[in-house]
Amino acid sequence: MTRAALLALACIAVLPAQAAAPSREDRAEIEACLARAADNAKKAAPRKDELDEAPGAEGRLAAAAGNAAQEPSSCVGVLAKTCIKKAGNTSNAVLNECYEREAAVWDSRLNASYRAALARIDKPAADNLRKTQRAWTAWRDAACRQPDVTFKGTMAGPMAAWCAMDLTARQALWMAGWAE
Repeated sequence: MTRAALLALACIAVLPAQAAAPSREDRAEIEACLARAADNAKKAAPRKDELDEAPGAEGRLAAAAGNAAQEPSSCVGVLAKTCIKKAGNTSNAVLNECYEREAAVWDSRLNASYRAALARIDKPAADNLRKTQRAWTAWRDAACRQPDVTFKGTMAGPMAAWCAMDLTARQALWMAGWAE
């Protein structure tokens, strides 16, 4: 192979995979979880302020456990776990596929929230949000390459796929707050 071809292949190898558009069913699974968390939040007693919690790790963890059913972040992994259970095994191929399917849903939500946020905020805030999103994207991509760099084995694939799903989901939830 020519030097240019090898360089091109090397560049392609480090780019994140582009997820396929999520299915209607996959979107519905995550939407149902988020709707349930929102419904739980409406029905729950008002949350205590963090400063009113019992002090120390035990107090913080008890409060977090009490709030988990109301937290949108509790929905991270819901589709992937269902997908893995349906497959009936935890091969690397199944793990990768399931994590990537869920990541595609969160990525779609992230992009929609990003566009909505940019449309509703003023220019200085929009400029900063663009910078923030670009920096986050670079950080996510580097962070999710770490398993491959560290382990260089077959377990790195599912670890990287989980990382991309988890970080994209959390960014989508954060971005949704700016879009509201």
